[in-house]
Amino acid sequence: MKFEQLEKEIRLLVSQNKLREAIDLLNDFFTEDDDLDDITIQSSNYYSVLEKEVRGTADALEVELVLNKLRSNILQLLRSKKEYIRYKEQTFGETSHPDKIDTEEIKVFFSVGSPHNDEQQVYINELVAYFKSNGIKLETLKNWNDNDPILPIINELKASNGCFVLALERYFVSEGTEKRGSDQESKILDKSFTSPWLHIEAAIARSLDLPLIIFKDRSLKNEGLIHDDKQEWGIVRIEEGNLNEILEYPVKNFILSWINQVRRFHKNKQGS
Repeated sequence: MKFEQLEKEIRLLVSQNKLREAIDLLNDFFTEDDDLDDITIQSSNYYSVLEKEVRGTADALEVELVLNKLRSNILQLLRSKKEYIRYKEQTFGETSHPDKIDTEEIKVFFSVGSPHNDEQQVYINELVAYFKSNGIKLETLKNWNDNDPILPIINELKASNGCFVLALERYFVSEGTEKRGSDQESKILDKSFTSPWLHIEAAIARSLDLPLIIFKDRSLKNEGLIHDDKQEWGIVRIEEGNLNEILEYPVKNFILSWINQVRRFHKNKQGS
């Protein structure tokens, strides 16, 4: 079934008040889609209110309010999916629809420092899950070599189809000095810095012509490759405490564009 046919059938079922059938059809079409969670909860509330109405503990107005909210959520889901399809077609020239699901996960090198607080851990976990839902498997370095740390990085990147750099705070300098003792000496006040290994891994990925994107927390000081002005390196400014950014413009656009590059790279790599 194509999305256009689904939309037509869902709207017909909603107009006929056949919401159970509409929800079943949505669940069949959008398999394991988190966007259905709100509708599932609302449908549960609706049937609970219906039972209360049968027992005489809920009035018709309460039932109608819950019913209208459920109808609205179903139609809103259709609109959001339709907008997403239109966006992909306009941005990437894609005409694929959600009924065509690619289950293969494409391996990508995940350049990220070890998290040192709960906020960073949550952000990383959610980010990995988000990309997994889009067929991208973020994998960190597995085989560290103290004698030659660069070699395993090169090998991992060569086996990957892209590189995702997540630059979060590693060091915080409340008061320091840059270029101490020179004419260019300046104060460093309340600045955050990321791990130097991220600069190295990003540089190697670029040298291998891998699709590269760098998420840079807004709190970080601009330096090296992780700099706001390095747009050609795929710099995307993010806020560690605002994970919803990845679902909103413009961050979402950068992500989808990079995912498309990764898929093309993977396809060409398989064909070579």
